Amino acid sequence: MSHLHLTLAGLDALQRGFEQAPEATRRELLAGMTEATLLVEREVKDRLPRVTGMTAASVASDAFATPVGVIGTVGSSQPSATFLELGTRPHMPPVEALIPWVRAVLGVDRKRERSVAFLVARKIARKGTQAKPHFADAIAATESQVLRALEDAAGRVAVLLAGGTA
Repeated sequence: MSHLHLTLAGLDALQRGFEQAPEATRRELLAGMTEATLLVEREVKDRLPRVTGMTAASVASDAFATPVGVIGTVGSSQPSATFLELGTRPHMPPVEALIPWVRAVLGVDRKRERSVAFLVARKIARKGTQAKPHFADAIAATESQVLRALEDAAGRVAVLLAGGTA
């Protein structure tokens, strides 16, 4: 699992906002976090390989407010996303599961797809699979945009506290 930890300008405004106008602060921070998670979600989807498209389609983001702050998540419901991100130890995968990949990625014809899928499975049984950290890379690629979205939210809170409108 990848995490993004940021040093955020405007934390003092957010702290004052939570003390003086908690609902407005939560609303602005939630808007910033929603923008941030959507940016990361798009970047993850762009980076994932497209064989069947199921893994990319399973990537979703969410942002929600809690009594103590705002949380944003980006993840996938497909186990294959974890296997891609972290790699795997040596194991014998089901040959049938590899056939769509062999067809799409290696361009093998139907006559040879099962035997080639078996060879791929045997290699995975010996060596495992290499990590391809699509989520971690997406987080790193969008870090400045995420930071800007959250700093903009802090700026809107500061304006509200000063008597303006965000």
